[in-house]
Amino acid sequence: MVLGMIAPPPGRILNAGAGRGGLSKILSGAGYDVLSLDMRPEQFRIAGLECLRADLSAPLQLEDGSFDSVIAVEVVEHLEDPWRFLREALRVVRVEGQVLFTSPNVTSLPSRLSYLRTGILHYFREESFRLAYHVTPIFPWAVERFCRTTHARLQETRYSNVRWPDAADGPRDPGGWKRWLLDRLPRNHLWGEIAAYRLIQDSAAIPTVDQGTYLD
Repeated sequence: MVLGMIAPPPGRILNAGAGRGGLSKILSGAGYDVLSLDMRPEQFRIAGLECLRADLSAPLQLEDGSFDSVIAVEVVEHLEDPWRFLREALRVVRVEGQVLFTSPNVTSLPSRLSYLRTGILHYFREESFRLAYHVTPIFPWAVERFCRTTHARLQETRYSNVRWPDAADGPRDPGGWKRWLLDRLPRNHLWGEIAAYRLIQDSAAIPTVDQGTYLD
């Protein structure tokens, strides 16, 4: 889903929260110039590619407008202040560059039913907090409001297919007729498991809400 949303190569991409480097390897093999960031770069496994140590909750030590795209796959829900990171991501992409990030879709029908029953969203239950530090659910309306506070526009939102998390918040991928049935469900905000957002850095956009007005 993510690979289908980025502009075709060539281009310079920052892969934030690269982990072991699987996505970085795919992007490099497709012809992109890739720089990876991670809090634990010693876990990066792709020879020939660079992975720098970075705390995505802090300012990025990178120049303004130095990338064509920033990608963060399943990262922002782990951050206590995801909007700070997204502002930094928009800073380091060129004008009309893109910031593409994914996060669990907390507006899906299964997630809504979970909240109605327990008051807790899918992928933000205790198991996800203890094992993966999922701390910040990302809502589509919040992404739209974020864009209104900065020089960005929400260009596109896509959703993955349905997987239905298990009781411990782990992704579940049933086979057989259940998989066939789930694959027939629409990939939208009510059924998609993962949401992917594509923001465009738009220097001409004028923020309609000034966050500084509400800060001490």
